[in-house]
Amino acid sequence: MSLDAGDLVTATPSRRAAAAAQALGMAELAHWCADVLTGTLDLVEQDRHDPRWIAGKAWTGWGDPRSWKRRGLDHWPRVWAARTLLHSWDPGAAPALEHGLRDPAWRVREMSAKVVARYEVGTAAPACADCAEGDAVPRVRAASLRAVAVVGESEHVPAVLACLRHEDPAVVRAAERAIEQLEARLDRPVP
Repeated sequence: MSLDAGDLVTATPSRRAAAAAQALGMAELAHWCADVLTGTLDLVEQDRHDPRWIAGKAWTGWGDPRSWKRRGLDHWPRVWAARTLLHSWDPGAAPALEHGLRDPAWRVREMSAKVVARYEVGTAAPACADCAEGDAVPRVRAASLRAVAVVGESEHVPAVLACLRHEDPAVVRAAERAIEQLEARLDRPVP
């Protein structure tokens, strides 16, 4: 699937990711996204690839990208990089997800946890457990709990159990589902 310049702006994230993977190669796309996610590469300053592959209409519709930092929008390229990895994965990007789970921007942490869950990135289980137990944002906790359900081991169970007492019902529901999934996956009851 190829996209022309207009399609790059209007296509869904999954279509852009698929087209980028076809045009650039899956490994190159994933490594580019990993570099953006970790901050090794500034999407605004780089000339490696067309930023619209991951930013879509925001690249042209949010004003001058050089003004994003001043306007508090500079975390979005890291969100988009993680979101692109959600649709086009290569295992070489796994370390970037662990970095993303420690990002100061909650949307980056949430999207990184979603990628961990979708692709079962086991090396990120400890970072997901930390987010599940201690993140200030309920959406990050819930996404991290979903990831722990898929990749967690017995040492991550205390983080899940701690979430059963959270004040946000969505976090509690995610913890309950995580316990069910962990019990089924680990083939034993979770205390």
